[in-house]
Amino acid sequence: MSVNVADLLRYREVDSALIRLDPRVKLLIAVYLFASTLIYDRPPLLSISVSAAVLSVVALALRAIGAARRLLRTIRALSFFLAFVVLLNALGFITQGMNPLSREFALLNASQLMRFVAAIVSFSFFLLTVSPEAMAATLRSLRMPQDYAFAMTAAIRFAPLFLEEIQEVIDSQRLRGVDYTTRNPVKRFRNYVRAFVPVVINALKRSFEMAEALEVKCYGAVKERTSFYVLRPTRRDFAVLAASTVTFAALIAIRLSL
Repeated sequence: MSVNVADLLRYREVDSALIRLDPRVKLLIAVYLFASTLIYDRPPLLSISVSAAVLSVVALALRAIGAARRLLRTIRALSFFLAFVVLLNALGFITQGMNPLSREFALLNASQLMRFVAAIVSFSFFLLTVSPEAMAATLRSLRMPQDYAFAMTAAIRFAPLFLEEIQEVIDSQRLRGVDYTTRNPVKRFRNYVRAFVPVVINALKRSFEMAEALEVKCYGAVKERTSFYVLRPTRRDFAVLAASTVTFAALIAIRLSL
């Protein structure tokens, strides 16, 4: 599961018009997609339609860079959490004396699950199509301090490695006879704690190594930093920005008219 979740954070360089798009435009599109899932919270049928449209847009965009299957695997990894949400909703209906097998319950759950999945994957459009260097330049263009921009970029860059290392430790311990499928919750919790200990130790070692590397390269010695990667928007970027903004404004107007 962790490897599937890591797919949402792993960037791969491909030659595509989507990759060459200005990262600030892609960030704004991701915000538009996320906001669309929030403002269309009812009625359920309309909420489902908008969420499905958001998922379709993200899937088509990621298909252009060959990442659509990674997105599907990640959504499949969320199935346990989605089932847990359905169970909580069913218990809520039962405690209120309502039928959990009714059409109303089905529409409500479908709306909530679709909105949740669409909100999660909306920002994967940005994470999967923007390199760490472009992401750092985007954060700096938004007037974020260099230290915070570097910290956020480093966290996103090393998160997939951290999650993959967790999966490797779990797989190695399974080969040694550790049972992660036991029904005993206490034993399962202890097994996962046993897996996280070496991962945390390695993460601390990696952080110290990064700190030493930054110190050797005199990071922070100069206040006015220059950057090799400079964002320069093109006419295509402005056209995509205008089209996405008009579309989002139309969605807001439609929602207000309902």
